[in-house]
Amino acid sequence: MCNLDKDLLQRYMDKDIDPLEKILLENHLLSCPQCRKDLNQLKIMEWDLNNINLPKTPKELTAIRNAALDKYFETTDESETSFGRKDIMNLQYRNLKNTVSFINYLPGKKIVENAVRKAAVKSTRETKKKSLLSKIIGL
Repeated sequence: MCNLDKDLLQRYMDKDIDPLEKILLENHLLSCPQCRKDLNQLKIMEWDLNNINLPKTPKELTAIRNAALDKYFETTDESETSFGRKDIMNLQYRNLKNTVSFINYLPGKKIVENAVRKAAVKSTRETKKKSLLSKIIGL
C-alpha cells in the first residue's frame, strides 16, 4: 500500500506541479505499480470526460421550460390549494425563522457565542499590537 498523496497525481495530470515534485513523482512511478495504475485510471477518466458525446438539446427547450414554470407558479384562484411564488417565499421565510429559533435553544449556544466574542476581542488586540509594532519599526 502506497502512502503517496493522490492529489499529487491529479496535479501531475493538470501540469500544475513543481519541477522537483515532478522528478520525485516520476521516480516513484517507476517503482510503484499502484500509483501507475491510479495515474492510468486518471488518464482514462480524463479522456472519457473530454470525449463524451453530449446529447443535442432543442433550441426551444428554454422557452418550453419557462412556459412550464410560469404555468406552475401561476396563481389562478385564491380558494384553490395552488402555490404561487409569494406562497413559496413565505414558506421559505417561515422555515428559516423556525430554524433560527431552533438554533437559539441548542445546548452550548451561549458557550459558542462567548468563545466567538473572546476570539474576536483577542484578534482585535493582536491586530492593534501588530499595527503599533509596525509603526514603531517603521513598516
